[in-house]
Amino acid sequence: MVSTVDLMDFVHELREDFFERAAKLGWAEFTKDRGVSMLSFREIFLHLAYVEEQHVTEFCEGRATPWMPEVMKIPRDRYLTIAAVRKRLREVRKMGDERFPHWNTPEQLAKPAVWVASRRYPLKLSRDSALAQCLTEHLLHLGEVEAMFWQMDIEPPTTFWIERRVLHGKWPPPKSALYPGPLLSRPTRRRSSRNRGGRRR
Repeated sequence: MVSTVDLMDFVHELREDFFERAAKLGWAEFTKDRGVSMLSFREIFLHLAYVEEQHVTEFCEGRATPWMPEVMKIPRDRYLTIAAVRKRLREVRKMGDERFPHWNTPEQLAKPAVWVASRRYPLKLSRDSALAQCLTEHLLHLGEVEAMFWQMDIEPPTTFWIERRVLHGKWPPPKSALYPGPLLSRPTRRRSSRNRGGRRR
């Protein structure tokens, strides 16, 4: 069974692969405003770092703290090189990696957590649900990064869960991974009498 912790590990891998692909472009391209939600590669990756830190160290630990302002106002006086952004991402990944092995049970994922929509609306939920929100935030912004690569005619890293986790990068699939039976034909759907001229039979 795949848990939100397993998916966070997958997201960490994707984020790192996407970052390294973007890092090869150099600082000017890395920081160029491309008209997406957080403007540039730099801002998106730092945004995701702050989002994960808030979820892992606060929300999933049951602390209803306000969002760090840096989540949306990415610092302009820090992380001024690709190496500095890489270091920040690795620091945040370490925060998760230290906790996730202990959280990866149904009991731990069901523990009370919180998610802060605003100062007026801190929500009670499970750790699993808080992690799911962190996951969807990552997938949203990594999808933007993927689109940015396509616009630049750059092939992005694969995002296929099956290829990365089940096939371990082996594509086309080895024969040992193939379903042993034949591919079933799609069943034909019987139309109801209402669809045949509107008359019941």
